[in-house]
Amino acid sequence: MTDSVSSKGHKTPLKIKQGKKMRSFLFLLLGIALPFSASADDHLPQSNVVAMWECTLTEGTTVAELVEWGTGDWKTWIDKLDINVGNYLWEAVSVNPPFDEPDVRWLDYHPGWADFYEMREAWQNKSGALMEQWESMVTCDKPRFAIARPTGGPVPQATDKPIVANVCTLNEGKTLQDAMEFLPKATSLINETVGAEITSFTFTDFIGVTGPDYVSLFTGTTSEMTKVMDGVKNGVFPSAFAGAGLEAPSSCVVDLHHSHELIPAAN
Repeated sequence: MTDSVSSKGHKTPLKIKQGKKMRSFLFLLLGIALPFSASADDHLPQSNVVAMWECTLTEGTTVAELVEWGTGDWKTWIDKLDINVGNYLWEAVSVNPPFDEPDVRWLDYHPGWADFYEMREAWQNKSGALMEQWESMVTCDKPRFAIARPTGGPVPQATDKPIVANVCTLNEGKTLQDAMEFLPKATSLINETVGAEITSFTFTDFIGVTGPDYVSLFTGTTSEMTKVMDGVKNGVFPSAFAGAGLEAPSSCVVDLHHSHELIPAAN
């Protein structure tokens, strides 16, 4: 959703708090923190503009109800106006402070900035009762923005899936180019080591985010992601990475969300 202002003074659905960094997800993917790249949520084959809001559920509202609204009334409205957007709801599972307050994150994926502003105008002027429905379910902060780019394999086809995020700071002497070169190799080696099929993408070029240099994200169907998580548990990755001569260019904190697909992002 976009940052329109309602009669209650809140901005549009899912606003991310100003002054807070993008949250991470717990569950160390590899015993090392994987680097970043600019990639989109767990589904995009090309670079996208990502708008993200951090939200707290209204008392009595569940994630399931918000997902039902997103795949129902919200999707119907988007389809009617033929707005070019993909939507995902990230449910917080295990998140490091200071980003552990919001219950959910709402993400809009747009092919370009013109699509974002089309969405913004529609929400401000054509949402009607939809905005009231939204505000009855969540309280959100202002949006943050990033550019998302794919850095892994094929996009997993699943409406619900784990998503692991590494919120990363580059090591001394390392650049984003180092990270971008490392991440595809790391994703491939992870898959090869445990026989999994997961993908990766990155967020970078932030607006409204200070602190991390980038966020790298890993996702796949639940069955594929559990192979990777069990690989972490069993300690198989450090030796695999050492044997391949791969060394992470960043220091990262790692958190876990579950991603609920509301409207698939366009390929």
